Amino acid sequence: MQDVAPVLNELFLMASVRKLLPFMAALLLGPSFVHAEETLIVADQKGQQKALLEAAGQDKNLPYTLQWTEFEAAAPLLQALAANAVDTGIAGDGPFLFAWGAHLPIKAAFLVPPRGGGESTAVVTSATSPIHTAADLSGKRIGTGKGSIGHLLLLRLIATGAIPSPAPHIVFLAPAQAKAALDTGQIDAWSTWEPYVSLAVVESHAHNIVDGRNVMPNNSFFVATNEALATKHAQLADFYQRMTAAYAWGTEHQAEYAAILARQTGLPLPVATAVAKRLIAAPAPLTPKVIQQEQTTLDAYRSGGFLKDAGKLEDAFDLTVSTPQ
Repeated sequence: MQDVAPVLNELFLMASVRKLLPFMAALLLGPSFVHAEETLIVADQKGQQKALLEAAGQDKNLPYTLQWTEFEAAAPLLQALAANAVDTGIAGDGPFLFAWGAHLPIKAAFLVPPRGGGESTAVVTSATSPIHTAADLSGKRIGTGKGSIGHLLLLRLIATGAIPSPAPHIVFLAPAQAKAALDTGQIDAWSTWEPYVSLAVVESHAHNIVDGRNVMPNNSFFVATNEALATKHAQLADFYQRMTAAYAWGTEHQAEYAAILARQTGLPLPVATAVAKRLIAAPAPLTPKVIQQEQTTLDAYRSGGFLKDAGKLEDAFDLTVSTPQ
């Protein structure tokens, strides 16, 4: 397993510059920056939340300005949160706790429960691969993002014995790099998440070997900065409620959501249709039970040699947005 220090160093560097961002923003935005408290900056992954909110019409009549910023994966999204460049964004429990365990000033504030029953995170192989089961992944080269939900899936598959010894060689790659490496045979498999699972399966005819069902909590969270929780509490609460309504709309209008997702992200419509089906869930307030579930996630990283000094699990969560004031 590769050393986590380079990633954590990068995260700490991003956190160290966050105090400069207000000054930089003031220079770039001029007088309008004085109204920053009226703007909620939301980090998105591949445009999925933005597409859903707009498709559901929940972006109308906002009492604040909503600004979107797009990221390829959770890791850079969480780095932006750590630097206070954005206020909130969605991330899987694995990457969130991996970043929080590096002592970044962020907390999970609202729950997005398992989407697709855990199918939205999976290990895929090329169409011609001789790998057919999780056991066949033993000793193979598997690409994923360090600290990602795909990384968590591999750690849990190893811990539960689904992938027997010898353990696979994990190659840490960004999604675009991992897809290219799989397509060219540089890695044997790719542990990834939506929309990349559907992109690989639908577009490249990859095989879904094993997914996250029954091996990990499969929760995602709307994560917020400590600063936003202190200064934009009302905006966060309103936004999470709008996203809850948007997800409810998406459950009943998957075809319409898929169409706007394809249009906004450039995903082929068949891929967007598969993504829409797997990513629909029912966001809900955080509860102590949800927090207890995530002990499995934290333990998985610790058993893999990461996050030894992460602190108390409950400190990773903020229940104030979920609790009526």
